[in-house]
Amino acid sequence: MIAAGDRGRTARRIAVRALRAGTVLALLAWVLLPFYFLLLVALTSRADSLRTPPRWIPAMDFGSFRKILDSAFSSAPPSNPSDLIVPGMQNSAVVAVCVAALNIVIASTAGYAFARFRFPGSRTVPGLMLGSQLVPVFALVVPFYVMLHSLGLTDTRAGIVIAHLGFTVPFSVWMMRAYFNGIPVEVDRAAMIDGCTRWQVFARVVLPLARPGIISVGLFSFMVSWNDFLFALVLNSRTDAMLIQPAISGLYNVREQSFGIMAAGTLLAALPTMLLALVSQRFLVRGLTSGVGKV
Repeated sequence: MIAAGDRGRTARRIAVRALRAGTVLALLAWVLLPFYFLLLVALTSRADSLRTPPRWIPAMDFGSFRKILDSAFSSAPPSNPSDLIVPGMQNSAVVAVCVAALNIVIASTAGYAFARFRFPGSRTVPGLMLGSQLVPVFALVVPFYVMLHSLGLTDTRAGIVIAHLGFTVPFSVWMMRAYFNGIPVEVDRAAMIDGCTRWQVFARVVLPLARPGIISVGLFSFMVSWNDFLFALVLNSRTDAMLIQPAISGLYNVREQSFGIMAAGTLLAALPTMLLALVSQRFLVRGLTSGVGKV
């Protein structure tokens, strides 16, 4: 016979497993249901999207995606807000790649300097950089606009790149400094004993070891730049330089709103960062967690 204590322990184990499974399912629903509804609306015709009760299985109507993607192969100037989605993605890709590349260069060199050299401010400046992330983005919009307007860089992609660097570089430098602190100094000394200069040590020895951190910095800055809405909206008013987030918001100002096009544009805008996160999550986790205890 099974003792009462054993039955109680078995019941508790079953309850714990059921609770864990329920928690996982709830989290999956929390994450995936919004995307399912977006996909449902994007694949539903305009007539079906207004019906009551709604259809929970999409009718597989790709008209919204077709209307957005047709603009990529048209030589005519944009005539509808939906025509700006693909050009907006192209502009966002250019800006985000530039921001990611510049972040990697600046954060790698500055982070290495803060980690390996001792000079006035070498310990306090990284903390101030991290503290600058507490400043609300709304407080930075007007100063950036005034500065870029005086330089003639408003309504340009270069101006948006500079603005994005302003609020991504500090955290990137802090993250790379923490990662370089996790690499033993003895590695540098051994390479210098073998005849390497300081620059050769940095470029040929330390940077390959810091590859996960570099990839994390690139992914972080790319995602922040791609997802930015406020700076992209305030610093640019030209349609040929419009980024994807303001382009999607422009769909809400149309007199005859098409929820299918809104949903399709949102899914297309979310796709690049989602794919990057899925493909590079191993490097992203390693880069964000390595060197945490040695900041």
